Amino acid sequence: MNRKELIIKHIKDRIASLEELGKVYSEEKIESLAENLANSDKTLTEINTLIDNKFSNQIRKINHNNYLASLKEYYLSKIEKLKKGNNCYLLSYDQGVKILEQAYLEELQDITPYLKLVNVNNDKKGYKKENSVNNDYELIMSDIAYLLNIDYAHTYRIFDEQMNPNGIVNVSFVRKNERFLNFEEALRFIKEESPKFTLTQKLLEYHDKHIKHGLKEAKKDDYKNNIEYVFDLFSALPDIKEENIEKLKTDYLNMKIFEILTNSLNNNLNNIGLMVNKESLNYTYRLSPSYNKCSVEIPTLKYNQTICNFFIVDKKELLSFIINNYYNNVKELLSLIYFNKDSLLTIINQVLKEHLEFNEYSKYHKLINENINMICELVSTKKQLTPDTKDDMLIYEDNNLLYKNRVSPVANNYVSDEYEEEKGSTILLAIVTIVLFITIGIILLAIYSVSKMNM
Repeated sequence: MNRKELIIKHIKDRIASLEELGKVYSEEKIESLAENLANSDKTLTEINTLIDNKFSNQIRKINHNNYLASLKEYYLSKIEKLKKGNNCYLLSYDQGVKILEQAYLEELQDITPYLKLVNVNNDKKGYKKENSVNNDYELIMSDIAYLLNIDYAHTYRIFDEQMNPNGIVNVSFVRKNERFLNFEEALRFIKEESPKFTLTQKLLEYHDKHIKHGLKEAKKDDYKNNIEYVFDLFSALPDIKEENIEKLKTDYLNMKIFEILTNSLNNNLNNIGLMVNKESLNYTYRLSPSYNKCSVEIPTLKYNQTICNFFIVDKKELLSFIINNYYNNVKELLSLIYFNKDSLLTIINQVLKEHLEFNEYSKYHKLINENINMICELVSTKKQLTPDTKDDMLIYEDNNLLYKNRVSPVANNYVSDEYEEEKGSTILLAIVTIVLFITIGIILLAIYSVSKMNM
């Protein structure tokens, strides 16, 4: 056999072992592929490897598309005809449980060409967005936020009567007596109402120095000043107490970890904010739920970069700075990721498969894996330098138990298909089993404790 004939034989042998490809590769297509490969300067071994990888990737794509198609059929089998007064279906995850419900959405106002204010079931206000890849990512990030106990705006997928996706809706997260201020608006609020004149002037001068020139790449000292600006913003808020400041700091830093893990890039001061509440003539504050965390790729940014407040920063350098300078604030979240890396990756992988087309899924799956590995690498180094105390380990055990309780219903929603590694299914099964045994243990311990008290 000549070179081209050997290549054709290998292609046909591979197709014979992968019946899903039989409908894809005609004789003409095989001939054309073999011709191109035979004219390359690669060795036959390299060409055979290339063919194997190409076909394996195509098999994954076929299976991925089949999975999405079967998902739609599954939804169709679960729904009833829309009742009078309803005009769509909403899919959400409440405490990790998948819920598909009928709903009525009334469009109230166009905020932008791509964003509408809506009334949800004549009960809540929300913001409707049309179908887009960015909105697929927003759904994914809301699911990941739930796994990590990060507060995220309640997000629904909208379906029409035929279960075709028709956009998403974010339910307003403003509670009664609250108002939302993004960090740009919060500075104006401080300027108008804060009695802390010196600190306010410092904030205004730093803000004006950097905002006028637009985004720029951070230098070494900028990492500290960039984060400390937000902390000074918290400290300058009128009526704020020290414990409120510390809670805001921890929540903000945990949000930075979440953004790094999920590869959310556009994290400027307009995309995060404060919920301001005035009770008994005094203000109280909480960090707003995360929202709009969906830009996982920005053409002007390098692969290793993200946006943080005023600056373009290196993701790993930002993470290193947070770990080295604010470890006490973030060690619980970082340890949760570190100790549950395998199960977290398995569940996230299944979430991605449900929401993304194959090419986007492949790209984002790679990013998530790289980001979690980077986090775990830096956390491992930090734990060697600053070993966990017994008190730390007790806190981590409680957090791990809460995590396992959160992911158990999610594990039931996302079932690996036959082409996934069995490792993932084993991990999820182990989680459910562990939670069951821990729960039984807690009940037995409680019974024992009560019996001792009655003796």
